[in-house]
Amino acid sequence: MSKVISDRLPEEITSAFDGRDLESKIGPAHLLVTVDDDGTPRPCMLSAGEVLATADDRLRVILWTGSTTCRNLARGGTVLFCYVVGRDLYYVKGVPAALPQARSSKLERFEIEVKAVESDRHEGMPVTAGITFGIDDLDAAKVAAGWERQLAALRE
Repeated sequence: MSKVISDRLPEEITSAFDGRDLESKIGPAHLLVTVDDDGTPRPCMLSAGEVLATADDRLRVILWTGSTTCRNLARGGTVLFCYVVGRDLYYVKGVPAALPQARSSKLERFEIEVKAVESDRHEGMPVTAGITFGIDDLDAAKVAAGWERQLAALRE
């Protein structure tokens, strides 16, 4: 059973999304859940190159323009961000707001104000892995360089 631990992001999350050492952060995928107009949950998988912790109560995300997730975020309802790496399992609940268009990107940007952080650790039955992705034949340095550009747009 999850329990509310704070209204601030734990260090595990702020360091995971600090925008540094991006090549080492290739692999873990993080789930952002919004709600469609009809009430259906909408999952969106994000990488460390699409999320930036700008404070211990703020996450910024950058997404493909015109997506259903962007429309849901623009409406401003509560969202759920899941962070699962190793035995760490957190649910971050927050309220999104659209950010102005970045000068350096055509992608849409949003800031999520953290309202609650829950931990979902199960003693004796720990989570051992989250959702991960591969990059197949892509060069890790090039992936990280693309992420750097996206995160620079989130910093604007």
